[in-house]
This record gives sequence, structure tokens and C-alpha cells, in this order.
Amino acid sequence: MQFPPPHAFHSELSDERLSVIAAKLLDVRYMTIRQMDTEYDDNYTRECPVYGRSRKMLIALAQSKQFPWLTVKCMGMGVKISIGNVPCKFFRDDVENPEKEGFFRQESFECLFEESDDVPVLWRFVIERALTEDDEDKVYFVGYNKFNDKISMWQYEARTTTLVSVDQVIPEAANMEPVEIEIREDQVDDGDLNDTPDFPSGLLGTGTNEAE
Repeated sequence: MQFPPPHAFHSELSDERLSVIAAKLLDVRYMTIRQMDTEYDDNYTRECPVYGRSRKMLIALAQSKQFPWLTVKCMGMGVKISIGNVPCKFFRDDVENPEKEGFFRQESFECLFEESDDVPVLWRFVIERALTEDDEDKVYFVGYNKFNDKISMWQYEARTTTLVSVDQVIPEAANMEPVEIEIREDQVDDGDLNDTPDFPSGLLGTGTNEAE
């Protein structure tokens, strides 16, 4: 099912802003999982530091003022950030069936008085873990109405650099003049060229392969 993008409801939720946060969440995740790859690690020992580092990253990013549109509303374990004036949280969960505790917790009473069920009142970044080695982790930004129904969704897609020819005309091959190479001639006496070393009798071949 196709859902309208977040910026259809809030202009502050542009693809560019969402991509900044999504990319950094994935960077922290990849880096941490690579570091926690020993015989003593499992999903639990990896996911806990991933969440903790992601939380600290978001707080530090907001405090750096690098992106004026990003602020922190709550620095607790359930960190809450705002993109413009839109608050949101992040969870590592199943985007189709979120089950994490507190996922649908609504901390604002304003959503209780929302009359329309076509307006998102809850926004979540959802990091979906890859199920196979051939798959990749994914990041979604999802909006839910007052009944916790998904009514808006955006998926992060990493941008790759594509090499594009700026000129379709193939230049003609340049005509190069032949290179003159001088051959060095060593000074050798003609007599030396005619000299043949004296071999013991019987060691010089006759030049034929006939057996004696």
C-alpha cells in the first residue's frame, strides 16, 4: 500500500532532513556491530550499545547546532527529538508490526482531541534489522493517527554517485610524429667480431641432430 510522504503533512519533514538523521543512525549501527563481532557477542550485546550510541549521537548532533532545525525535547533513555516543530522518536522494530514497549505511547494530550483520523499524531523512525546476510538494514519514518494506524511512510534510500559523461563526442586520435631513436654503437674492433673462442676438441657441435 502506498502512503503519502511525511512532507505532505508537515513541510518541515523534508526528504533531505529525514535522510540526514537516517544516514547517521545507520552509520552508528554499522560501526557498532562491526566492533561487537566477537565469539562472546550476540544480538543482545550488539543491540544495546547500538541504541545507546544512537541516542548519544542524536543528542550531540542537536547540541552541535549543525542543523538548526534539529532540537532535543527529552534527553532520557527514550530520547525525543524535534524536526522543526514535529517531535519524534526512534526504535529498532518491525515496521509492519511494531512491538517495542512505548512505541505507541503518546505523551501529548493534544492528539486526544484530534478529530480527523487522517492526520498523523505520532512520528517514529523505525530501524528494521536485516533478516539475512544478503539483506541490509533499513530506516523508515512513519506517521500514525490517533488509532495507531499507519497513514504516512518514508523509506531512506542511500544516494550513490553515478558517473555521467559530460560530452558525448569522442575526440579524434591525435597524430603523433614517429619517434627517432638513435642506436648506440659501441666502438668494437672488427677483429674482435671475427674472433672465436678456442674450445677443447669435441665440445663444438656440428650443427646437426644426427646421432653418431
